[in-house]
Amino acid sequence: MNYRIIAAWFVLLAFSIPVLAVTEEDITSNLNCPEGGGCTMLVSECDMDSALEMRYFVREMIEKGLSEKQIYKEIEAKFGREVLATPPKEGFDWIVWLALPAGIIVGGVMIYKISRRRMDDNEIFEYEYEKFQQERKQ
Repeated sequence: MNYRIIAAWFVLLAFSIPVLAVTEEDITSNLNCPEGGGCTMLVSECDMDSALEMRYFVREMIEKGLSEKQIYKEIEAKFGREVLATPPKEGFDWIVWLALPAGIIVGGVMIYKISRRRMDDNEIFEYEYEKFQQERKQ
């Protein structure tokens, strides 16, 4: 009885491993077409020879059993960093990931200060106008 339970667990485990594995679509949907002619499509959608070559290369790496990080390193070594659709969050590329939030924060502060200054100018104008109206009544 115990052997059947162990065998059942082994079968379930063996069939669950492919679900956890990385797929070709996962990798190729994060890669730009390496075609030098100006193709801007992702490898998963492009039908050019260079994209087909890259898909074949990814398929070979998956069959070898490499992890997702190892596959990306192999792709970067063979095709260059330009084929990565999203830059890795390491080294100098952190600037790309930090520039957008920093720009939003700086822009928000500038808009706040400009609107505050204009509000102050309007309040000064209203005060002077009221003062003018009072002097005129006298």
